[in-house]
Amino acid sequence: MGEMENTGLNATVDSNKKEDRDAHMPVTPLNETRLKEKYGELYEIAVMVDEDDVNAGRCVRFLFKRPSTASFNCYLKTASKDMMKASGIFAQNNIIEEQAEEFKKECSTYPALALGMSRKLLDVLGLSDNINFRQI
Repeated sequence: MGEMENTGLNATVDSNKKEDRDAHMPVTPLNETRLKEKYGELYEIAVMVDEDDVNAGRCVRFLFKRPSTASFNCYLKTASKDMMKASGIFAQNNIIEEQAEEFKKECSTYPALALGMSRKLLDVLGLSDNINFRQI
């Protein structure tokens, strides 16, 4: 695979494919310092999306603010009924507004993207699959 090139906070794409690089360049670069001032603590979540064996290796990155208790409670209420919908709403509620439209576009292409990113955001709140238990 070729060298990866960072195209800003919206996406990272394979630098060998100029047409992909140009198509995923952010319209306005995001200033991380101003974003931290606006949102406080930020979390970057990057996911490698593989369409097929030929088009493998595209990485998308998004910034999320720390999930609020209200957002988590909303997720819990809807997760048992519809996990995909709950994950999508949870991710949309916590992504920075500057990337919300790009995130929706990526989720329309990759429907499980919100599920994976939501799971990482839930880890921030302490919900983890990596929990050990033993009787003593």
